[in-house]
Amino acid sequence: MKSLVRSIGIAGGILLLAGVQNASAQITGPVEFTTAFPFTVGNATVPAGSYTIRPDDTDPQILELTGAHGSVFFQTDYAEAPQTPSKTEVVFKRYGNQYLLKNIWVVGSTSGAETTAVEGERHVLKGGGSASELRVAGRPTSKASNSR
Repeated sequence: MKSLVRSIGIAGGILLLAGVQNASAQITGPVEFTTAFPFTVGNATVPAGSYTIRPDDTDPQILELTGAHGSVFFQTDYAEAPQTPSKTEVVFKRYGNQYLLKNIWVVGSTSGAETTAVEGERHVLKGGGSASELRVAGRPTSKASNSR
């Protein structure tokens, strides 16, 4: 009887872990993009320029934004696209003249990443006003050509 209970417990644990993995952000390789405006990601505001987003080696919910002025790590949640994206895009929410990085979608994948709201975003939201959305074209790149 103990063996049966233990087997059921192990099987349940494996299923639980499999479900957690499926619910993690699905940005599996680097995505490059360029903006003509500064934006907030995580608790940092970065200047206009060219950037690369890549997943952290140890936690798929942590992404790294790298550009000429340094890098920022930020947390994401799993996001499900209403339809399969036909192109890679980085989505920003605009509040007045401030932009927040909000989603990353990769061509052909219905799962993407949504940034987790942090203090930097809450500060921008306190300013009020309605939000609009701005989509910037991204370019998925191979992992080999962008190793850290």
